[in-house]
Amino acid sequence: MSPRAKERFIALVLDTETHFKSLYNKLIYHIGWTRGDIRSPESPRIYREFYVQEFLPLEYWQHSCLDKSGARRFWKNDSRATRIQERAFANPELVKPWEHIREQFLFDASVSDGIGSYNWGFDSSAIDITNRRIFHNSLLSTVRTPKFCLMDYAFNMIINRDFFRFIDRCPDDIKKRLTSKSGKSIGYNVETMIRYLKNDFYWTEPHTALYDSMGEFDIACEIDGRNHYTIFKDEFLDSPRSV
Repeated sequence: MSPRAKERFIALVLDTETHFKSLYNKLIYHIGWTRGDIRSPESPRIYREFYVQEFLPLEYWQHSCLDKSGARRFWKNDSRATRIQERAFANPELVKPWEHIREQFLFDASVSDGIGSYNWGFDSSAIDITNRRIFHNSLLSTVRTPKFCLMDYAFNMIINRDFFRFIDRCPDDIKKRLTSKSGKSIGYNVETMIRYLKNDFYWTEPHTALYDSMGEFDIACEIDGRNHYTIFKDEFLDSPRSV
């Protein structure tokens, strides 16, 4: 008799890039996701990537602030704007209205066993803020697929158990590559985790939604690779928590 096949877990791991420091805070301009079986990292994956048509125009890239009188004033243009718009114009097939992106996401989520991201608190709120701007309601409350936060998993099952022991033993030059953006403490953002897990301490997060989701999907594959699958289902799936 052949051995029983391993239970699959099809995960949709997403990343969002949003506007900030303006009236348009957390509106998504770029979203991507990687979908596949995190229990079989070698199996095929599906990739989606979209620029949100409604939120690419120049006005959304203007940072602003409140002056002493409470009036909102222009501050400066977002330094990301030129790079993002050049890539979007060079790849018009990626530019879609939010309604199209929403429908594709809902379908892919419906045929997945779980949906999540490294910072689910941020990404989930960005999705709902963006959807409310156009459709005036929450999107994720209509999605029955269980959610999860990879940061929650990584913090409890990798960082607290293994990461700090590694930090204590590693040379100072590597330790510097694993600090927070301020350089004042050890980091636990997605860039730090991928550097640690891949043993590539010069890996840099590209901050493009699809490629970031690919890196986050690799973190999700650690769930089975470290024999944490049962714990993940019992403690982390469908109960995402802030870290």
